[in-house]
Amino acid sequence: MNRLLTVFFMLTLLLVMEAVSDPVLAQERREPDLAEMERPITHSELGIRNGIGFRFQLNNFGFGIGGEYRRVLSRYTKGLFEFQISSIRDESEQTFQSYWGYSVIPNKYNRVLVFPVMLGVSRRMFAEQLSDNFRLFVQASGGPSPAFVYPYYNHDLFDLGFLPQGYQRHYDVFQGWGDGEFILGATGQLSIGANVGGDFGNIQSIRIGYFFHYYPQGIQVMEPKRSLRPDIPPEFQSPALIEDAASKQTFFGTPHITFVFGAMW
Repeated sequence: MNRLLTVFFMLTLLLVMEAVSDPVLAQERREPDLAEMERPITHSELGIRNGIGFRFQLNNFGFGIGGEYRRVLSRYTKGLFEFQISSIRDESEQTFQSYWGYSVIPNKYNRVLVFPVMLGVSRRMFAEQLSDNFRLFVQASGGPSPAFVYPYYNHDLFDLGFLPQGYQRHYDVFQGWGDGEFILGATGQLSIGANVGGDFGNIQSIRIGYFFHYYPQGIQVMEPKRSLRPDIPPEFQSPALIEDAASKQTFFGTPHITFVFGAMW
């Protein structure tokens, strides 16, 4: 019996001590200190200074291919040298295809290939707020844009009074180069994009923006305004040469989406 009383007394004493000690322990508890976030990783801190990329662009004129060189200037800023090969056209162009696969663009006069060469700068945005796996940036660039203008069909046959435009077979993209000429203009682009991925040694970028070309002397893309030829019967001359004639164009602009893949070191 004494042993049972002793055990009961000891258990009661332990329960009392536990009840008394809980408030004290509760007062001593506190929230842990907030862990400081690491600074955003940058190419300069990793000793990476240069990069080369291959680019593929889609726009309202078609597509373009090219390349670029990147140079790290500071923690969040890069300089760029870019070049590209693409085409430009009139926004009113419509392509029709025959049953036999022969395509034609009514009233088209010249094809135009452009070779823009640009210097630019990109700046990383919201580096503290966004993950290093999604490095948002804005970019602006500009420079000269030589254009190679060559005929869509044989203009000489029209000028000599034979086979007006509507009755000729049009050149393909590799014909007519011997009658082409280079015209110098200017180009530029504004875009926003993101470098994707945590590997800073790779380039995986996507850009969305606006691309433009300007040629002060103008480029005759569609049929120019001409009078009916007195030496050719009117029924053999397309009314479009008068009714839908176009002037030279100086400005060509288009939205674009560009993908860039490459490496940095």
